[in-house]
Amino acid sequence: MSSCGPHAVLSRARRSTSKAAVFVMALIVGVGAVDGAGASTAGSARVGSLSKSQLEDSFLRLDAIVKKDMRKTGVPGVAVAVVHNDQVVYTKGYGVRSTETGEKVNPKTVFQVASLSKPVSSTIMAGLVGEGAFDWDDAVVPYNAYYPYRDPWVTDHVTYADLFAHRSGLPGAAGNDLEGVGYDRTTILERLRYVPLNPFRSTYSYSNFAMTLGAETGAAAADSTWEDVSQRVLFDPVGMTSTSMRYDDYLARPNRAELHVEVDGKWVPAFTRDPDPQAPAGGVSSNVVDLAQWMRVQLRGGMLGDKRIIDEAALDATHTPRVMNRPLNPVTNPASFYGLGWSIAVRPDGEVAWDHSGAFSNGAATAVKLIPAEDIGIVVLTNAAPIGLAEAIAADYLDSVISGSTKNTLGVWTKRFSGVYGPKPDLTKPASPTPARDATAYVGTYRNDYVGDLQIVDNAGKLQLVVGPKGMTYELEHFDGDTFLYLSAPETPDYPSKVTFTIGPDGVVTALTDTTFEGSGQEMLTRV
Repeated sequence: MSSCGPHAVLSRARRSTSKAAVFVMALIVGVGAVDGAGASTAGSARVGSLSKSQLEDSFLRLDAIVKKDMRKTGVPGVAVAVVHNDQVVYTKGYGVRSTETGEKVNPKTVFQVASLSKPVSSTIMAGLVGEGAFDWDDAVVPYNAYYPYRDPWVTDHVTYADLFAHRSGLPGAAGNDLEGVGYDRTTILERLRYVPLNPFRSTYSYSNFAMTLGAETGAAAADSTWEDVSQRVLFDPVGMTSTSMRYDDYLARPNRAELHVEVDGKWVPAFTRDPDPQAPAGGVSSNVVDLAQWMRVQLRGGMLGDKRIIDEAALDATHTPRVMNRPLNPVTNPASFYGLGWSIAVRPDGEVAWDHSGAFSNGAATAVKLIPAEDIGIVVLTNAAPIGLAEAIAADYLDSVISGSTKNTLGVWTKRFSGVYGPKPDLTKPASPTPARDATAYVGTYRNDYVGDLQIVDNAGKLQLVVGPKGMTYELEHFDGDTFLYLSAPETPDYPSKVTFTIGPDGVVTALTDTTFEGSGQEMLTRV
């Protein structure tokens, strides 16, 4: 049940299509989402091959880029791997795993890779497609135990490809908010059914839990669990012995990098992150040694040496544009699309790049970038909150190799990442704020089907919000009138959530709105 047909065109055509033709194709594809007839976005006809001296020179530049950018940012730890012509040609660790212990990073240091998990997971799914468990364009409904969509037609027609291309209609924030207050994967997927949908297949919305749903149903089609499928299909055959979808495995690694955030100008390991609920989308932990082998598989159409790991046609489909993920401007902004777990862009020189970033606000930032026509790829792992460092290292190195560029783009990437969490809320209090009511007026249980029960309690005159299966508790700070603030994500203190109580005509509190759940359209909870 191989998925490709026309979708297989992308990777095969990259070896024979001119740069000009590629760009024209990209503009054609840019009209809208690609469904059954995927268009080629191939790179140049030339497959690059660097001499030994050229490679050595490029590594000197890479080493300088990493060290310079680490000095500028203070990021504590970085690991890098480069593959070229089916060989791992560079692996190196920089800095420290933890600023508290000072233990050094080396190529075998395991990092949490955050959303770099997505192209890893799409590789695993391609393996299942190659085995005949399902086709990328099959509807997931026969194996969907969750039935998450409010629209019955979408429920019946959404495919594995829709879910892995972020075009299923599910808003990107859906599920993240429930994960943040402690719900497990099963509960989150079951409650997605209450979320209003965006237009199906015509809206790109980057969704961790849409992809998680796709992976879960894929594993069910293979009569297994996602974690076990990952080991059987990819990690074990490739020899990725330090890679896992389980958070407990990351914690068990003695050589692991801790997450870091910047506090008062210093990077500190202040938080942890258990991504098990969204493991297919963000739960991989790995090192650059393992990920280098995975990059080889990507660039060789599913082969590792002379061993077939992943079906070529099924893997080609992951590199085929499915939906536009960046507005197109042929002059200033080359085409950019999302495939299946991969961003796919046409570079200014006409080459196609496959790439993906990963980020945890509480201390991880990663990037992978492959130029298939040049048969080269780089992966960069860091143990610091996202500021664009990983992307800058990857971009600057590949530009230096392919075009001889000496530009340093860290400032550009830092600027891009300055708004990664969206616009900051306006926290300017009125000059004379309206006093709150007596605390007892707000105390009670508030509920909707998506969030479940949310309690407002009075703790010695201080209001607290309690939510989720673990009873996560947050202090409410009065803002104005019946509006309060609370720090829902301590690692981003500039982005507090806002709670506003609704007052009925008789002066009694009847509901509240909580901006934590606004992105899912579930911010209103009714007082029980």
